Amino acid sequence: MFGMLYMFIALAIVCDEFFVPALTVITEKLEISDDVAGATFMAAGGSAPELFTSVIGVFVSHSNVGIGTIVGSAVFNILFVIGMCALFSKEVLNLTWWPLFRDVSFYIVGLLMLIYFFLDNQITVWESIGLLTCYTCYVTFMKFNSKVELVMKTLLGSNQVDELEPAPKVNVPADDENKLTAKPRLQREGSCASLHNSLMRNSIFQLMIHTLDPLSDEGHFKEKASILHKMAKQKCKDEATNANGIVDKNIPNSTNVAVEVTPPMNGVAGGEEGPDEEEDEDQPLSLAWPDTLRKQITYLFILPIVLPLWITLPDVRRETSEKFFPITFLGAISWIAFFSYLMVWWAHQVGETFWITEEIMGLTILAAGTSIPDLITSVIVARKGLGDMAVSSSVGSNIFDITVGLPFPWLIYNILNDFKPVEVSSNGLFCAIVLLFLMLLFVIISIASCKWRMSKLLGFFMFVLYFVFLIISVMLEDKIITCPVTI
Repeated sequence: MFGMLYMFIALAIVCDEFFVPALTVITEKLEISDDVAGATFMAAGGSAPELFTSVIGVFVSHSNVGIGTIVGSAVFNILFVIGMCALFSKEVLNLTWWPLFRDVSFYIVGLLMLIYFFLDNQITVWESIGLLTCYTCYVTFMKFNSKVELVMKTLLGSNQVDELEPAPKVNVPADDENKLTAKPRLQREGSCASLHNSLMRNSIFQLMIHTLDPLSDEGHFKEKASILHKMAKQKCKDEATNANGIVDKNIPNSTNVAVEVTPPMNGVAGGEEGPDEEEDEDQPLSLAWPDTLRKQITYLFILPIVLPLWITLPDVRRETSEKFFPITFLGAISWIAFFSYLMVWWAHQVGETFWITEEIMGLTILAAGTSIPDLITSVIVARKGLGDMAVSSSVGSNIFDITVGLPFPWLIYNILNDFKPVEVSSNGLFCAIVLLFLMLLFVIISIASCKWRMSKLLGFFMFVLYFVFLIISVMLEDKIITCPVTI
């Protein structure tokens, strides 16, 4: 059980510190646009644990552990993560409707296809290709996302369903303004949310060494986070600020915010010296000995993971190592495969010990474990008041899991076995997917009915609903209750 939990941390570290930076270099070499890169390479980076769990389920354990993990992870992201963000935010989270509407639309199409393909308990080669085609359409759409969004909002005659009150002017140090123009590191989401999160997200290694409390207040960072959020949206729409440094009020997908750029001044808000979290974002992995006892204990705890990775994989965030990105890319994939194998193996042993099926382990423990780093990051982001970022990332990351994480190993299996269908029979997985679809509809309808605002009450209800889903799924899998749809 300890090994399984330890592998959750190992997978998060190898993805954040080596796999995603290597993918970033690849996208730069290929000169791929931010949106398309976010929907392809970066989505693969963030969803690598789920993808490899699915591969192991198809080719190694010959079980539905991969399907359970991906479905469970999807529900975890939609209900638990979003619910926790709303519960622990300092204020009501204001959301922008377009990213959520766009990602949910593609996600619903993918889920409906998956539900239909599951009806006969097997996946044919054409069904695998169909799901992958759905993902290809999503990536293609992302290429033209900005133009489509502008057209849609022009037709609706509003930048947002419910306009937010203008935010107050905030002083930004000139040095920080220059930093904001630098190209950010992409992350997992296949949308402008990928750009947003790249500006904000710390790796799990940094979070464990620097803070274990995602609810801690960091007042010096809040103002800068808000400005980063608005400027990231501005960059997504390829809009420029005017000569006075005032953000254009007509920028789609943004709140009317006036940002006044002023030189830094001692003792003035915004010019105060303080630890710069964004500067650490792209720093190479450091094995320097921490200064406090708590950090030192944490450092020793994760050193058995970090040290082998540091020795075997070049850190492409160093200028001298960037040229070795193919080695880092292939090496990181090998480590992810190794960690995923150990995770599934030990999860199987834990399940056998407690008479729990692999499908249930995937729906519950493995799903939560592979998503916990994103939960911590999303809660931190929500505490900064950036609801768009937290919610869009939770939905957007699931599209890759459903339309690539599941069908890709199925397609490989089809091809290697003379186009023989993949058996996906399970007592409760079909109904679990249907439940996921219904809860997705609930989330989007409830948020829309609340005028795109996430209250703590709504967050608490989502939190409770997640545990209802788990209970029903376990009862379905153990045949305590029968799935009403006969397949």
